[in-house]
Amino acid sequence: MAATAVGFVGCATDDRTDSESHKRTAGRYLDDKVLVQKVKGALDDSEIYKFPDVKVNTYEGTVQLTGFVDTQEQKAKAEEIARNVRGVFNIQNQITLKGDAERVRDTTSRDEINRNDNNRDVNRNSVTNRTTK
Repeated sequence: MAATAVGFVGCATDDRTDSESHKRTAGRYLDDKVLVQKVKGALDDSEIYKFPDVKVNTYEGTVQLTGFVDTQEQKAKAEEIARNVRGVFNIQNQITLKGDAERVRDTTSRDEINRNDNNRDVNRNSVTNRTTK
């Protein structure tokens, strides 16, 4: 019975196609899941900063940090904390400063207001032109 199971596992490994070779093994997937929890725990345990708006993802030991923080120091500290977690091979720090995000949002809001004002002026001119004819 054991020989059959070993033969079956061997066949499953041998039958992988090239397109599937880049996928994580079950063990690597579980390691990545554990790593996410370790990094999240380390971020939550920080005495100086709390990181409620930072998301953590992993793929084959590479940790990706995304989300928002208030300062550049918080962004650097989040990366430092993650880097010090055992099992982390690489860090992709894609955290955005809240001020940067708000500037983009404010710019978008101003553009929308200007667009609405321009539309209102065009509509007002159309009504005026129709009534004067």
